[in-house]
Amino acid sequence: MTALRAVDAASSGSAHLADRAQQTDESAPRLVGGHWPHALSREPMLRVSDVLQQLGNEFPALTPSKLRFLDSNGLVSPHRTASGYRQYSPADIERLRFVLREQRDHFRPLSVIADSLAALDSGRMHLAVMPHAVEDTAHYLTPGELAQAAGVPESVIAVLEAEDVVERRVPGRFERACVPLVVAGGAYLAAGGDARSLKALVRAAGREAELVASASAPARGRGDDATADALVSARADAAVAVFSACVHEQIDR
Repeated sequence: MTALRAVDAASSGSAHLADRAQQTDESAPRLVGGHWPHALSREPMLRVSDVLQQLGNEFPALTPSKLRFLDSNGLVSPHRTASGYRQYSPADIERLRFVLREQRDHFRPLSVIADSLAALDSGRMHLAVMPHAVEDTAHYLTPGELAQAAGVPESVIAVLEAEDVVERRVPGRFERACVPLVVAGGAYLAAGGDARSLKALVRAAGREAELVASASAPARGRGDDATADALVSARADAAVAVFSACVHEQIDR
């Protein structure tokens, strides 16, 4: 990890510049996730699953509960959607890398890490970072790679994309997370289902997901993510069971 270089704001000739920097920081709006790293986007575009994908290789022990813990301690403050879900920015990802490396490589307690982040935010401390692209190709697949991962012909990917069942999240690539949906969609088409009916099923599932998110929002708003996650899991399993029962009941008539 690149070594931190502390800037002594009290050194000769620097007091005036420090005062100006402090005035600028106080007059600027507070951005999600803090000011540092200054050069990276703070647009909240990444879900928890995206964060785990991007950081999982470097920090395999990272879990959603660990992310919640860091958030509750104020070290990384992601954006919250209206339903209470966390969304992270590229700047949040780099901030997470800093926190996790400080813990893993230097065994520093959270209070010390928080002080370092405050120094980075205010400009009293500097850290050179290499921006990590959100479009990390290790977590995104070309159409051919997606077809291979899902075990379907590449023509199936074209059909699913044409019906908006899957979409390219970055130029030329799909999220690896959509592999299970492609597997299920491919099986549906192979069983004789048509693409438009599949699209209707996906839309219905999307509406149910929105209802589930709304139902879990009060618990997430209270910071009770464990209860919210349990509700989401139970509701999703129940929805699948209802759909399966309805289809079989109609067939067996």
